[in-house]
Amino acid sequence: MAKGSLIVGWGEIIAGREKAAQATLKNAMQYCIRLQQEGKIDRFEVVALEPHGSDLNGFVLITGDRETVAQLRAEDEFVSVMVGVQLVHRHVRVVGAYTGAELQSLFAMWDEQEDKLLVE
Repeated sequence: MAKGSLIVGWGEIIAGREKAAQATLKNAMQYCIRLQQEGKIDRFEVVALEPHGSDLNGFVLITGDRETVAQLRAEDEFVSVMVGVQLVHRHVRVVGAYTGAELQSLFAMWDEQEDKLLVE
């Protein structure tokens, strides 16, 4: 079974929405825990970044079956959680990602496209 990942990233908290941000984080973590308990995802990891001058302050890496993880993005509950995050954080993003063994399939596609497109 092919694995897939999503990164849900966020930037700074919008001023005046700090308390709402705490509740939103709690809600998002409960959602991820439930997804894992239900077997919809294999795991998730929350990462907070140290100050570094970018608009990315942290992210959640969600990993599971590629099809199931891809379908999360279209589910009403996922979208609702993301709307909540957008209401309290700037620069929210959801991006598909390759991790672990799936990196090899990405690298193979990369090599194939290089061979097709970058012929000298």
